[in-house]
Amino acid sequence: MWDRKDLKERGKAAFKANYWKCVVVGILLVLFAAGTGASTGRTTTNSMNTTYNNGVTVVSDGTGTTYVMDNQTAGEIAEAIEQSEVMTAMQDPAFQMAVRSMLTAVGAVLLVISLVSFCLRLLVFNPLEVGCRGFFTRNTEAPAELNELKKGFHPYGRTVGAMLLRDVFLFLWFLLFVIPGLIKIYSYRMVPYILADDPEIGAKDAIILSRQMMDGHKWNTFVLDLSFIGWNLLSLLTFGLVGVFYANPYQFSTNAELYKVLKKQGK
Repeated sequence: MWDRKDLKERGKAAFKANYWKCVVVGILLVLFAAGTGASTGRTTTNSMNTTYNNGVTVVSDGTGTTYVMDNQTAGEIAEAIEQSEVMTAMQDPAFQMAVRSMLTAVGAVLLVISLVSFCLRLLVFNPLEVGCRGFFTRNTEAPAELNELKKGFHPYGRTVGAMLLRDVFLFLWFLLFVIPGLIKIYSYRMVPYILADDPEIGAKDAIILSRQMMDGHKWNTFVLDLSFIGWNLLSLLTFGLVGVFYANPYQFSTNAELYKVLKKQGK
């Protein structure tokens, strides 16, 4: 079994030996490797409900606030609302059509953004992740050059297919339950390292090999991730500066050391 402290020490040494290039690749990995996605939604409701009881009207504005008034006052308010320009405009078919058109347009924009995000992740960000992981793996042996990143795009079709397969499997596992999905994240953790290290391996074989390498190591890898929580909190307190210039490349280098150890144990 590998030693967590030794792993981190070797990762730190490799990172410091090639500091600025590791920082640059770490920034790319954080910004782009996981892809991007966003969705927004907002629902606003306003209602006025009136109940008459013994000459008293209780009016609710839909936000939890209620008002008590006599029937005459309540009737005057209701009539004023019905005759207001706002209510008249809202009941206008042209206005309603305009609202529907606007909602349709917003939905279409969100759909286009989602599709573009998915394509970027599939065709650019995933191969870039493979290149970044390969850079940190090479850097454990000797100071690596930034041209290692392009190796994530060769062979391109194999890399895209394998990473897509990984993402699909993770998505399906998360559809079941969160816990199995989290476990499978660790099962497939070594896929980009394997793809970067062996340009001849097939997509399905990379998935299988990653599962085999992580068998019996998922919990210890989870503990390894937890050991960086102090650095992550410090990064939050410094608005990400500690993460950019130290914690992130340090952790990425340690993960690359973990891949090397698991690869050696599997031989």
